Amino acid sequence: MRILATTVAVLCATTVLAGSATRAAAADDYLIGLIAGTTGAYGSTGIATVNGATMAVDEINAAGGVDGHKFRLEAHNDNASATLSGQLYEKLIAQGAIVIAGSPDTGPVTAQLAMRHKFPTIGVVDDGGLTVNPDGPTSPPNPWVFDFGLNTFAWGEKIGEYALKHCPDGLAVLHDPSTYGQGGLFGIKLAYDKAGKTIAIDHTITENWSTGATAGLMPEVNAIKAAGIKCADVWLTPQDQAAFVQDMHSINYAATVFGNDETNADDTYASLAGDLAHGTISAMLTSDLHPSPELQAFRDAYKKRFNVEATPFAETSYDSIKMLAQVIKDTKSVKPADLQKGFNAVQGFKGLSGDLGFSEKNHITINAEQLTLVKYDSKSKAWVEVTD
Repeated sequence: MRILATTVAVLCATTVLAGSATRAAAADDYLIGLIAGTTGAYGSTGIATVNGATMAVDEINAAGGVDGHKFRLEAHNDNASATLSGQLYEKLIAQGAIVIAGSPDTGPVTAQLAMRHKFPTIGVVDDGGLTVNPDGPTSPPNPWVFDFGLNTFAWGEKIGEYALKHCPDGLAVLHDPSTYGQGGLFGIKLAYDKAGKTIAIDHTITENWSTGATAGLMPEVNAIKAAGIKCADVWLTPQDQAAFVQDMHSINYAATVFGNDETNADDTYASLAGDLAHGTISAMLTSDLHPSPELQAFRDAYKKRFNVEATPFAETSYDSIKMLAQVIKDTKSVKPADLQKGFNAVQGFKGLSGDLGFSEKNHITINAEQLTLVKYDSKSKAWVEVTD
């Protein structure tokens, strides 16, 4: 989530390209490289991404692999570092990876390197949004990135539509400066622009993703109070979202707090905020709110294996590896250009998160129509569907 565009540009300018010969698959196994931040502010997301991919690889191999080849997953922690992510990407290509999966933390890096190498990059690549469609959701997507993760455009648009109806005193948006935060802001603005409205406060907050240390948000809280704004979308880490509601409580100011796709992905925010999380509004995949038998079976197996609840990032990471297996079977190839063509042709793939597919114009699986607004209920410690 979470790498600045300027950092990406510097990285890409200094990256040494790997030779095309290194892209060939290993003689026996098909190597899948996975990059994900398993430490820091979004460490739980990275761990879920690795776990979901691991479950898919194990299932595929237990069924005999793909066309006589087993999958071999090699996962690395990028620790939210653009430099390390780029080094890992090059290393995995040099080792013969057929695709790179990720990264949730450094998606802009892997996305730009996918373009440079003309190499398929799949799975949870940031959270879609501006990482995949740099000029907005109707712009051409990155041709080499196929994102299965949650979509900042979709979450922002869904929240923006609700805020327009329920926030007559205006909306404040606090967001990080990366494509993650900017993507959420873009989605909110989509809704506001359609209505001819403007966001009352739009402030960029610099966070510490590598450690998860909270940012100083009291000046923002005081500014919101001074402006009399009663709604705030805190498009920040779960740790900073919790700090925000605690700061609001400390000055005895009540406002409706909106979140992002990480807010209810696991219990980080709710655990840190406690009862102060009550009433927080975000969105959730409708398929997670009303799970299919297949998704429930996955959740049960995941909990049994890893002793934690599955998250949407585990589910979508799993889907990406399963679809990769299908694409290889369909194309009878692991060449980059063939895999790219194969992913572009997938329609109606039965994934845990619904029927999935791509085309040359669409490289993100999730859209706003697949989401349901939810609100945190501190009494039941659950996210419940918003009905008003």
